[in-house]
Amino acid sequence: MKDKIIKLNNGGTLIYCHSKLNNASAVEVGFSVGAVAEKKPGTAHFLEHTLFKKTKNRTNKQVEADRIKIAYLNASTSMDFLVVKFFRSNKIINDAMKFASDVLLNSVIDDEFLSTEKGVIEEELTMCLDRESRDIVVKNFNQAISNFHDSSDIVGKTVSNINKIKFSDLQNFKNKHFVGNNFVCSVTSSLPLFKIKKLVNEHFVKFIPYSEDYIKPESYYKTAKIDKESSVKIYKTAQEKISMIISFRVVGNELVLFGKNFNYSFLAKYFSGAYGELFSNLRNKGLIYRFDAEFSCFYEDSLFCLCFETSSEKIKDIVDEIGEVINGILEEGIKQEYIDSYKKNFDYFADEKMPQKMSTDARLNLMDYLSFGKIFKLTDRQKKKFKNEVCSDGVSKIAKEIFNKDNKIFISVLGNVNKKDVPSLHYFKEKLLG
Repeated sequence: MKDKIIKLNNGGTLIYCHSKLNNASAVEVGFSVGAVAEKKPGTAHFLEHTLFKKTKNRTNKQVEADRIKIAYLNASTSMDFLVVKFFRSNKIINDAMKFASDVLLNSVIDDEFLSTEKGVIEEELTMCLDRESRDIVVKNFNQAISNFHDSSDIVGKTVSNINKIKFSDLQNFKNKHFVGNNFVCSVTSSLPLFKIKKLVNEHFVKFIPYSEDYIKPESYYKTAKIDKESSVKIYKTAQEKISMIISFRVVGNELVLFGKNFNYSFLAKYFSGAYGELFSNLRNKGLIYRFDAEFSCFYEDSLFCLCFETSSEKIKDIVDEIGEVINGILEEGIKQEYIDSYKKNFDYFADEKMPQKMSTDARLNLMDYLSFGKIFKLTDRQKKKFKNEVCSDGVSKIAKEIFNKDNKIFISVLGNVNKKDVPSLHYFKEKLLG
């Protein structure tokens, strides 16, 4: 059975993926609203924390006991959704659904746990800020996208913001956004669709009415655009190892990049692994230990990112080597031997390979639906077809789109490095943009 997107009677959506893997189900259920809809920063995330304190039917001790006994429910909040999730045997899926429904819909929000949870969230915020202060990817995204939001924005951004949130703010957010036409449930299961739909209707749909007046917030993902000018930024830290990202603007989202054209995937592998010359050249010259290349996708535009660690005195040599490989692709194309190697080693991972794949599928299907209104998943036949279409001309065409002289380029450098050790923006453009 193909994946299905089903509209429910209360206006919500069920995203269903059938799996033959084992007698289990992975479920992500909640509402397609997150930090993007907040009036006070951190409200959606704070609300997530309160879900597991107590409900109209369970005391705090009972909630904690049932998380162990029935289903170890977890939860997550993003800019665009707030969900609870579990992965459990089908033998107890009815109890797990009932428990998830109680926690999500009947949580009691009051002052009893407000101050203690603020302390927990403050600790989480400290962890986020500490991680992001050293996260070169986050810094690069902020460099390229004017409205990029990182994890600390979702948590609350600052301690003062968290302290401003009252339980009435949490209750108002829940009353406004926890409505039927905002409900979403992503399930990957070995159970047939009709059984899953019956469980979702029984435990969720009949308790969440449609709201005539509700206006769904615009998805954050659809508003993120690469709209800043090319730049080189140095983030001075005490760490001796230098982290760097060189990213290039790419026109198109992941449906465009990976839905029909595996030449994009090949290009990333050509830069970062044994399929091409760059990594081996850098390694053999003692310039680098690890080198990664990947596409980071947004709704309209994306970034082609080259990521590595080195020491400050080697930065220029690495940039020169990258430039030589780029110019070689632009002028001579890709050698057929590398493309043949890619095709022989191509591994598209069967859907039924690992138990945890079910949970991954449930999350990815949810993200795809919220981002594109569809499930972005290729069949094995499509993957084989697109793999066979990888060719030198196709890769060269993509390279000319990315590494052209008019394109945007963003260079982020993190570590104990001085400005004189980092080439200028002009130097990067001259070496890397044809």
